Amino acid sequence: MYLSAKNVEIVRRSMEAFARGDLDAFLADHDPGSEWRTAADEPNPETYRGHEGLRRFAAEISEAWTGRFDDVVTFEDFIDLGDWVVVPWTARLRGRSSGVEVDVSETYAVRVEDGRIVRVDEYRTTEEAIEAVRPRGR
Repeated sequence: MYLSAKNVEIVRRSMEAFARGDLDAFLADHDPGSEWRTAADEPNPETYRGHEGLRRFAAEISEAWTGRFDDVVTFEDFIDLGDWVVVPWTARLRGRSSGVEVDVSETYAVRVEDGRIVRVDEYRTTEEAIEAVRPRGR
């Protein structure tokens, strides 16, 4: 299997674990120093660092939304860009305190080095994510 195909499998496995709430399996694919950067237009954009930061990120999501994510999240694709894997996804989420349902779509750009996820950046569109991580000259 080509290295970048392995990267896609690592990212797929990790995202599916995250969606089903299996934090241990999710973190198993993340480097201990990994970072998750929320979208710049979030009300409080933040960078979560390390496994403890990722656990806090998961807890904050769980506090905000009801239900199991693997029931409502659809990963649309896993786009292989070598060291980066771009993951557009959609979901219909229900606010925990408001009960209001919202349709969400976002794209993750996931960097893999030496078989470990080292960085996740959130973008609103797939095009934005690809433009941000595509090697120049391609």
